[in-house]
Amino acid sequence: MRERRRDTFTYLILLLTLVLAGCQGNGGSVETLTDPSGAASGEAAYIEFVDDEVLEWKDNSLDDLQAVINLPINDLKADGEQYGGRTMFFVGETGAVRFKNHLLGSYNEDWSGVNGIDASGNEYSERITVDLEYVGMQVDLLGPVSGKAGYVASRDHYDEDYNVIGHWFYELNDKYEKTNEFYVKLPTKEDLATIMGDGKGNIHLTYMDVPPNDYKYVILSSEGKALFETTGNFREGLRAFGNGRVAACEIITDGNTMTGRLVEADEKNGTLTEIGVLSAANIYGETDKRETRSYFVTPVNEDKLAWCGSEGLYFCNARGEDTKMAYRWSNHGITMQGVAGMYAKDDGEVAIVYKDDGGMKYLLLKPTSEKREITSITFAVTSFHKEAFTSAVADFNKKYPTYNIEVRDDYDETSLLTQLGAGSGPVLIDTALTGFEELEKLWQPLSGFMEKTGLVDEVIPKALDFGKIGDETYGIVTNFTIRAMSVADSASTDWNYEGFLDSVEKFDGAVFTAEWFDAFADERLYFFGVLSNGLRDNAYFDLDKGSFTLGTKEFERIIKLSEKARTCPRKEAEGTQKSGVALCELINVSGAEGLIRLRARRESGERITGYPTKNGAKYLLFGQSPIAVRNTASDEEKKIAYTFLSILLSKESAIASIKGNTYAAYSVRKDVLDEQFDLYEDKMAVNGELGNNDRMPTLDREKDQAFFNELIQNAVIQRSFPLGLQQVFDEEFGDYVGGRIGDDALADHLKSRVRLYLSE
Repeated sequence: MRERRRDTFTYLILLLTLVLAGCQGNGGSVETLTDPSGAASGEAAYIEFVDDEVLEWKDNSLDDLQAVINLPINDLKADGEQYGGRTMFFVGETGAVRFKNHLLGSYNEDWSGVNGIDASGNEYSERITVDLEYVGMQVDLLGPVSGKAGYVASRDHYDEDYNVIGHWFYELNDKYEKTNEFYVKLPTKEDLATIMGDGKGNIHLTYMDVPPNDYKYVILSSEGKALFETTGNFREGLRAFGNGRVAACEIITDGNTMTGRLVEADEKNGTLTEIGVLSAANIYGETDKRETRSYFVTPVNEDKLAWCGSEGLYFCNARGEDTKMAYRWSNHGITMQGVAGMYAKDDGEVAIVYKDDGGMKYLLLKPTSEKREITSITFAVTSFHKEAFTSAVADFNKKYPTYNIEVRDDYDETSLLTQLGAGSGPVLIDTALTGFEELEKLWQPLSGFMEKTGLVDEVIPKALDFGKIGDETYGIVTNFTIRAMSVADSASTDWNYEGFLDSVEKFDGAVFTAEWFDAFADERLYFFGVLSNGLRDNAYFDLDKGSFTLGTKEFERIIKLSEKARTCPRKEAEGTQKSGVALCELINVSGAEGLIRLRARRESGERITGYPTKNGAKYLLFGQSPIAVRNTASDEEKKIAYTFLSILLSKESAIASIKGNTYAAYSVRKDVLDEQFDLYEDKMAVNGELGNNDRMPTLDREKDQAFFNELIQNAVIQRSFPLGLQQVFDEEFGDYVGGRIGDDALADHLKSRVRLYLSE
């Protein structure tokens, strides 16, 4: 075993304790220290992955329900199709259906069709023909029949001015063959919104009533006779339940209060019977409780409701009470983004059409009949970073149903560090919760991981430095941004800390400007932050030389020059600092668009450089905190963690994180920048059609790729102090900037608090 280096935290304790003990009352000279560090490395990791040979996918048994079908509903386009017509999704006795009007540019060539997945999990597609003499789209609206394998449909009838004057209605069997039709003139010029058949052969429909911009709910017999009609806010549509019954979802507004209720029509008495109620918190979601949001609610019977929320599928009573989650999306690889249809039966079966990162899917759930052993690990994340990992965790849980990763964002630093120090707790840790470099002994070395996964040639080499402590890799980072500066003509473009302070001293105006500043805001905290890039690279102490400036004349100079950051102007136009108002502009560079804009600015003559470091101006690579693996985890738990990290670094996961945003952070993968260029070109094409192309700089792939490489080659990883020490500096500088302490008190407080922090 190779000799282990003392961890950075112990090193800092020994070093700064000596510093603080020796600098009391000596404010004029730089004191020297001895460097007690030695060489070291972590133990080599044995890397093993979950077996990816899955012969037959079977959902896990973590919840009351299990999926027997979870398949994509593909968008099947017709040959020559030029633009999209009406598309809708629903579920029923026959499975999941995508209805679509295929528009080919000529009315005579247009047609209506369906494709979907039947209740046995088989894909199919059909062309709908209800009138052999009619040319063009055959139907405009399609819906299921409650409790029966069949469909109902309608087609609009237009006058010469293309106003809707009537509708043909059709009943179809499970093969989409017409079994009945009739014609009705409805008092509306609007398209019908939803349609559904019931077990008695009637057709239920909703449509906008203009004016008063409310909805009509109408029931027609199989002969076209109006059996029921009422007006209300039925924009949430119709629901199938029970033995061929149909309910309508109505939103009731009373002042600032909204209530969603499910009602069933009494055709004989012309009244509505309430069969279920959910508060607005369930229907639309509370702003501070995202997990309560409902994408869809449907009755199971008179006493029970089912609804899909952001976190899972729930059941509750008819009053929206006694809620219980029956299926948690994250346990089964689902990143829920919306529900287009749901059908719940009294036997516990639930069919859902939902949208996630992979598009529209059909999910058929049945009560869990067989419990299987599931190996689960916990991934502790900050609430701020949770969304960034949702897709990769879902991919893992979907691909490996006998394993599970639970994402938790409810840990506090103290309890988490206590667990980790005792050798327990989560297996995967977002080190933004704990700190990273100072806790080296807690993390599993990942030596060999990149080689084992085949990622070593696919990842930007410098990006691996985010997860290194010394020469050993302990963590994984997926993306980053680049930080640069545009500087005034009088400033150096290759400054170290002293050179930066010299430029500030010689400059008459403010130190900084930036797009995100408030106009003439106090930005002294930025000033203090620019002078630090972690333990081994800052203007406050130098571990390599064994020198310390806190409480010395050098520190007094820093405090004095910080006054030039007291009133920093917001950037109003490119090159604000050239007017003499500010010395430099702080620039965050991300995505294709940010890169192209910065390259264009440099070519226009702006002096673009990096942040000051002890080795001169360097661009800073700023990323989220590394994801680490607890070193006391079992071999099985580590195997799951390694497999997840390989998914997290996959191209598919990286592309999913971009999600069409041309300003998205750069992936650590080399190949994803080209995908961002493609997205930017798509955006340019749209803006060009709108006449806005001049607002976007032109992409030059060769130049912009070369510029990106240049930035990376002249960059260093942006570092912070250890978490607790960083908090000390943040709080004391914050008190100073807030006027609660003066110059002398700042130095004294920093000395005493750093000593106390280290002793604890």
